[in-house]
Amino acid sequence: MRWRIFLRGDLPAAVDRRRAAIGLVALASAVLFTKIAEDVVHHESTRFDRAATLWVHRFDTPTLDLVMRLFSFIGSFPVIAVSALLVLTWCWRRKDRAAFAGLIGVIAINETLNFALKHLFERSRPDLFEEIATLHTYSFPSGHAMAAVASWGMIALVIARLAPHLRLRIAAPVFALILLIGLSRIYLGVHWITDVLAGYAAGATILFAGALWLASYPAEP
Repeated sequence: MRWRIFLRGDLPAAVDRRRAAIGLVALASAVLFTKIAEDVVHHESTRFDRAATLWVHRFDTPTLDLVMRLFSFIGSFPVIAVSALLVLTWCWRRKDRAAFAGLIGVIAINETLNFALKHLFERSRPDLFEEIATLHTYSFPSGHAMAAVASWGMIALVIARLAPHLRLRIAAPVFALILLIGLSRIYLGVHWITDVLAGYAAGATILFAGALWLASYPAEP
């Protein structure tokens, strides 16, 4: 009986500490985005951006072009939408309303915020060379990088929530996918490295806000 009482008393404190930690990470990600954005606005990152882009393109090959196009495609909204729809169907069948609402919310907020930030900063796309992929929208922050962290990250969190035995199996692949999607945007010549880093930071802010939502509504056994 004593150990049950102990667990009941200790569990809320542990949950609160977890929420606090998630909130701090979300705040730190927002601060990091602000710092990168400040450097971009004041042109303090120009030399770093150019050097990183030129270095990445030292490895340019036709085969790598195809590989990077593939990862860029995986980071696009249509692929994310189809994948999210499958996971949402799973949430619906499991009657996990918190996960269902959280996943929709994260994807919607990510897309809306990226659109707003692009038109706020109005940064031009890289023009150091002829891009492998050509776009005519604004550059900062990278929408693919934001979606890689926020949307794909939230999809992974929801899957881990619905099937806890898959947590360790999906962690490394999702992390690698996030990195490769961001790298593909630099390699394809459509983003500066600070666009991608800022996208990661903004996406992490949204992702950890989503994680905080899930932590506030634990899944039923």
